[in-house]
Amino acid sequence: MEMTKEELERKVRELTASITTFNNDADLLKKDLAEANKRLEAINLPRVTRDQFTDIANAIHQVIMNIDFCDSNNYEMDFEIDYDNRISVGSMEFNEADSISDDIIMEVEALFNILEDEV
Repeated sequence: MEMTKEELERKVRELTASITTFNNDADLLKKDLAEANKRLEAINLPRVTRDQFTDIANAIHQVIMNIDFCDSNNYEMDFEIDYDNRISVGSMEFNEADSISDDIIMEVEALFNILEDEV
């Protein structure tokens, strides 16, 4: 059975509307899935009170504030001579990142009673 031009145009409009609705529904489902995944990840995170989190933040702040960023021994520098005979720093690397990390870990660890995992 052959369709008329009007019937085909109506069919195209209906199919276009169906696709639009399907795409909108798919977008909503994707958003719902992303939110559910985010909530699933969050449900497994350890819980801390606001006061405990403040203690952790203060421990990190204390460690960082006690670092002497002005101590040139904490840096590895490569010097260069510019075309006009001026000495400049070609590269500079901070060498105390591991120390900072270790200090932060020790300060935060002191805030908790760490339980060893049983094997």
